[in-house]
Amino acid sequence: MLITSESLLGPNPPTSAYLEAYRILRSEFLILQEHEESRIVLVTSPWHQEGKSTVVLNLGTMLALIEKDTIVLDTDFYGGGIGETLGISGSPGLTDLCLHDIAVAETVIETELSALRVVPAGTEADRGPELTEGASMGQALRKIGQQAQFVLCDSTPLSGFGATLALARMVDMVLLVSLAGSRVEDVQRCLASLKEAGARVGGIIVNDELPGESVVYRSYHEYHR
Repeated sequence: MLITSESLLGPNPPTSAYLEAYRILRSEFLILQEHEESRIVLVTSPWHQEGKSTVVLNLGTMLALIEKDTIVLDTDFYGGGIGETLGISGSPGLTDLCLHDIAVAETVIETELSALRVVPAGTEADRGPELTEGASMGQALRKIGQQAQFVLCDSTPLSGFGATLALARMVDMVLLVSLAGSRVEDVQRCLASLKEAGARVGGIIVNDELPGESVVYRSYHEYHR
């Protein structure tokens, strides 16, 4: 089920500077948890195609590799994100928990890593944006949160979608993914929106940095050379 590609680590990631970058992200994520424990974490971005789904899957994989029980939750109700990447769109998931009397176990999909599971957006994902404004969504998130040490939610971008801001109020922490070289104004605008919504922002993940500009990449290859 887990995919290995140029950007996705997969269940058996080969040694590389890219892997080391995610080891650093995992360490910083766990250090952040020591200060303020956050079981349910929403990952979003200012715009589409900034890599948030990749970050969610890879961070979930890295946590699972050290036996941190993790659920990756698809909260992108528009057909993209985790569901599209893993080919599980339309499977029972989050919206089914909101609308029907079913157990979380009926929505969980196992992966090749015993500590990593996935919950899709659900069979009625198109109703997700409205459900984010209701009590049933908060209840469903809490039920899923009880099943794992960490729940990483892959959401829609902040620009142009209202569901993300609604979800940001329900989770413990928000991480913002932004492409290297993006407009600072876009990031600042998103941070202001999250603050206004009452969300707690844990940090910004700068994605897709060019090798020549990456401290991790240069250090890794200079050390091995």
